[in-house]
Amino acid sequence: DAQALPPLSVNLAVKRLSKLAFDGLSKHKVLFSASELDKAKCLDEVGHHGFLSSTPGVSVAGRGDDAFSFQHHTVLEFFAAIHAVQVCMGEEKQTAEHLMKEISLDGDKSIFWQFICGLLKGSSSESVLAALSVKVEEARKALLHDTGRLL
Repeated sequence: DAQALPPLSVNLAVKRLSKLAFDGLSKHKVLFSASELDKAKCLDEVGHHGFLSSTPGVSVAGRGDDAFSFQHHTVLEFFAAIHAVQVCMGEEKQTAEHLMKEISLDGDKSIFWQFICGLLKGSSSESVLAALSVKVEEARKALLHDTGRLL
């Protein structure tokens, strides 16, 4: 009878999961192998906080590893946005422009950018928020335009 490891502190779990999500989103990746989770120090999070779950019968890149994913794509986007804001506002002090280059503003990431705007609202980065708000609106209009053409 193996005892389960105690869950990581919530702050540490959010930090690790947000980095994993950001890296996944920037690479259009939604499935992660057990070895990737272990490398990101997130393997213990499966089942503890409920943000990651295993996907039975699915393997990653044909390696035979079990596949894991965030519970929903918007959860991945929210964690990725947390990481982006921490990077912009934190020790690394990267600019919003750098993030915009790293993560494209195509329609499938408009929710990610909206999360960033929400997380920055009321912060000392009102100019960053204003610039991102314009970009989010542009991405939303482009998505609506593309959707209208498909109908």
